[in-house]
Formats: sequence, structure tokens, C-alpha cells
Amino acid sequence: MANIDTINEGVLIQSDLPVAENINEADCHAQLLIWFQQKTVEELSEILMTYIDDSEHELNKWQLIMRREENGLDAAELSKLITQALPAESMWEWNEVRSYFADAEVLFEVIFPVIEKCSPEQQWQLILKALQRLNKVIEHIDDSGGFRFDIEGQLKQKLVTLFNQQAWSDVENADWLFSHFDIYQYDIFPEVPQDFELTGSVNQAFLNKCSTTLESRLPSVDLSDTKQRWSLRRLANPLVELAEQEGDWQAQCRLLEMSAYRHDDYLAISRVCLTNESELEAEDYLRQAYQQAKTSYDKINCQEHEVQLRVALGEYKSAWRIGWQLFTDKPSFNGYKKLTHLQKKTGEIDALFIEKVEPLLASCYVEKRIGFATNFDDVLAFYIDRNELEKARVWILSHKARNHHLIDLAYLILAQHPQDCVDLIHRAADSIISQTNKSAYQEASELLLKLERQLKQNNLDCAILYLMINNIIKTHKLKRNLMKLLKVHFVPYFE
Repeated sequence: MANIDTINEGVLIQSDLPVAENINEADCHAQLLIWFQQKTVEELSEILMTYIDDSEHELNKWQLIMRREENGLDAAELSKLITQALPAESMWEWNEVRSYFADAEVLFEVIFPVIEKCSPEQQWQLILKALQRLNKVIEHIDDSGGFRFDIEGQLKQKLVTLFNQQAWSDVENADWLFSHFDIYQYDIFPEVPQDFELTGSVNQAFLNKCSTTLESRLPSVDLSDTKQRWSLRRLANPLVELAEQEGDWQAQCRLLEMSAYRHDDYLAISRVCLTNESELEAEDYLRQAYQQAKTSYDKINCQEHEVQLRVALGEYKSAWRIGWQLFTDKPSFNGYKKLTHLQKKTGEIDALFIEKVEPLLASCYVEKRIGFATNFDDVLAFYIDRNELEKARVWILSHKARNHHLIDLAYLILAQHPQDCVDLIHRAADSIISQTNKSAYQEASELLLKLERQLKQNNLDCAILYLMINNIIKTHKLKRNLMKLLKVHFVPYFE
């Protein structure tokens, strides 16, 4: 029976090939091949030209294939084609950018196989040219949609692969790597040296280059200049990583100190010393960190590290005093947890610790003109953590809280206070629904279904839940997507 539709000269016709219900790809290819072989050259040409005319990117691709077939393409012509594939244009509309890189991808599908027929040296030059060209055009194209990523990824991988195929000495390899490492030349480029698979000798030559350059620049560098400091640190990073891998923490500290300027630079060195049980050196670097601390935030960072240092030195009373001061200055649930761990480490037990912590956390509850203070419901987390559920229940009934605290507490008090549990879930559901999007509606629906399961598992009356669902339906009846979702699970309450 003839029932496969095909296109010939713009008219739908039927072939004599049977249609299978579950025909696989290989069978499709075989059938089409037989059908194509039955066509004349003129018919095939017409089919192909119709396909090309109807396709957005195929015309340039087939013209390039034709040129390749007719006279081949040498390196100079390929270089020109790379420029044509990535023309210099300015564009900011995402659909134009998408089309631009879709065109480029089609052409590179033909260009890449031809490049692979060139010598390794020519391939290297052409791929490097393409990367440089991509960097140039991206300066005038807003590709925030990432449409270039496919071409970018291929070019990076090809350059990395070709690197080890060049007939260069170890020193030449290292020099090339260093020239693209020391000076930041391109936004789009493989990471040097991380992305390159270096032999041991090339890696050592590269590290030697970093070391000699670092030493030569040290006397004249101005660390207050951010650009110079960043450049120095970039040079030192591979050497720091090597020292860390080899367990040479003293060398690691020396290298870090070369570019140390801010308080956090000295804290990083102090941490290395502390990790390697050199507390006195850690203390010296901490002292320098305090000297460079410019803001209250900087000072807090130093104090937090000092707590760890004092513990390591066995100065437990001093560690506790600093830790407690940090907490009282800025109470938080996380700060409370740190103090509980500090108590266990130091043995500095304050019998009134909990009594002091509770009012400080409660004082964090501050309602602002818009929103709340950062740690506004940390006292609730404190109650839940200590399993003081009655205190938590009383608090939450008269205070606002984040959804996850509402939900967590609701299930903890379900058995003893089912109505309060339902009320808390209602509050959370309303907050979620207010986001007015499909995923929020789905989340709210799942929350109600979970509560229904929990009530039934605890042999509790679900009537209070259904009354709450009725209220949600009345309140949010204009939200059509929400109503459709709820009607799937709670249809009786829509009657």
C-alpha cells in the first residue's frame, strides 16, 4: 500500500514503501537510500535544492562543500573562511545572536574536517586564529545567552589537543604557555596551565619561568596597586599549588607572603601555619592580619580565626571570651551552634549559657518597613534545635517565620496540637501561593497532600484540613492554574 509522503518538485507524492508502526532508524535509512537510488540525477538535484532553499543555514554550507570538492582549500583560504564564518558585526538582540552562531556552527561543521587534513602546525595556526577571531567578534556581540559555547568548547579542546603535537622543545612549550598565562590576553581561551596536558619536563620548565619572573618583579612591585598585586599572585599560584602538593608548607607561606597586602591574605597564611601545627607562626601572621583590618567585618574575620588559634594554643578562657563577644555583638543561631561546639572543645562551661543565649536570639526579631532583620527567626531555630516545642509553638503563634520553620514545627507538634499544625501549614501555603507561578502552586499542592497523609497516619480528623482547603479555594479562586491543580486532588471542595 502506498502511504509514505515525500516531497518532489514542491508536490506531495506517495512512495510504494510500507509504513511500520515501530520502524527503527536503521530501517528508515535503508528505505530512504533505496528510494533515492530510484531517482534520476535531475530529481535528486531538485529534492536537494528544495531542501537547501527551505533551510536557514544550508546554502553557505553547501557552497563551502562545493568549493572544497572543486579545488580543495589551502591554509590561506581556510583562514579567510574562518573570518567569513565569524564576520565582524554588532548585535545585541538574542535572536540575532542565536542566528549568528547557528550560521557559524554550520560552516565550522565543514571547516573543521578540512583543517584536520592540514599539517599539525597549520592546524595549530588555524585553530588559534579561530579563537582569536571569536574573541574579537564577541567584543561587539551580547552573547549573554551563551550561543557561542558549542564553537568555543570545540576550539578550546582542539587547541589543547594540538598543543602536544607541535614540534617544539620543552622550553618553547613553556614559553608559549607562559606568554598566555602572564598577560591576560583573551576572554575566551583554555585555562593555562590547568587545561593543558603537560609532560613533567614541560611543567617544570613552566614553573621555572614563573619562579624566575616572580623573583625579578618582587623588588619593584607596588602591592597597593591591585593590578600589580593580582599579577604577582597569579605568578605565584602554580608554585603555591606545587608546594602544597609536596607538603612544603613553609614554601607555601613564603610564596603567599610575597603578595600579602589585605587582612585576609595574612589570615590565609595563618591558617596554613595552624593546619601544620605551627601556632606561634600562625599567631604572628594573625597579628599582621589585625594590623591590616580596615572594617568591622575585617576585624570579625580576624577574631573568628583567633578563636581557633587560642584553642590550638590551649588558651581556652581566651578562646571562649572572644567567641562569646562575637556572639553577643551579632547573635545568630549559627553563632550559638559554634559556641556549643566551642564548649565541648574547651571545657569552658557556663551554667547560665542557655539563659543568656535565649533573650539575645529573641532580640533578633525585628520587623522592618520592608521585610525582616537577617536573623529574625533564629530564636525559633534555637527552640526547635533544643526540642523546646512548647516555647516554639507559643512563639510562632504570635510572630512571623520563614516557611521552612513553619513547616518543620507544624509536623513536630502535629500529634499534640493538630489545629495549630494545620494553621502553620496554612500560613506556609499562603506564602508559597503568593509567588504566583506554576511551580509554587505545585509546591503548595504537595504540601497540602503531605499534611493529609500525616493526619491520616496519626489517626487524626482531617476535617480541620478540609476546612483550611476551603478557605484557600475561596481566597485564591481567581488563580486558575492553582484551582486546576487543587481540583485534581480535592474535587469535593469545589462543589
